[in-house]
Amino acid sequence: MKTTINLPFFPGFYESWLENSDTAYWAIKEELDYYRDDLGKEDLTEDDLDFDYKEYRKDVCDAFVDAWANRAPDFVKSVKFEELWSPRYYNYETDRIYAEIEMEDDWKDKVREFMYKNWEWLRERILKDWSDRDGFISFMENHSDMWPEKMFEDEDVRYIGTMLGYMMELEDGDIYEHLCEDTLEDIYAGSYVYVIKDREEE
Repeated sequence: MKTTINLPFFPGFYESWLENSDTAYWAIKEELDYYRDDLGKEDLTEDDLDFDYKEYRKDVCDAFVDAWANRAPDFVKSVKFEELWSPRYYNYETDRIYAEIEMEDDWKDKVREFMYKNWEWLRERILKDWSDRDGFISFMENHSDMWPEKMFEDEDVRYIGTMLGYMMELEDGDIYEHLCEDTLEDIYAGSYVYVIKDREEE
């Protein structure tokens, strides 16, 4: 089965593990020292450098998808990045990654088995996560009894994606932190700093 889901645990780019207000600042500061000390461009200032947010976020998204795929349940055969969605304002929402996932033919059996073994935990967690509260109106069922129908009959991607997240969380209680660490492992912010004048001349 192939379907597109919103990948759980993606922290977005607003004051998160992956990007914050200091990301570009420190990257530019460190690269300025490199340009001055190693390349001999002593006349450069911070105003001469900029940070390529677009390329940085693209690479971070690709790295996060790879990290997520490596930690997904074993019946998830592949995960392919589709798009990054960003809210107009970050008041109540943050960025989301949508990816196409392909699952083994017996994925429903595997999820049913997981739900059966962890029913009490799921019942409490679903009630907590998906009940209306101040500042949050839920568009998903907060009673676990409804979830099998939503996933196995309707194949609702919201429920499928969320359940995959629950499975990953019970497998690894620090899944959020580990995914962020995996994502940033090969990302060096300094490589996205460029000299403005050089970019304009290209």
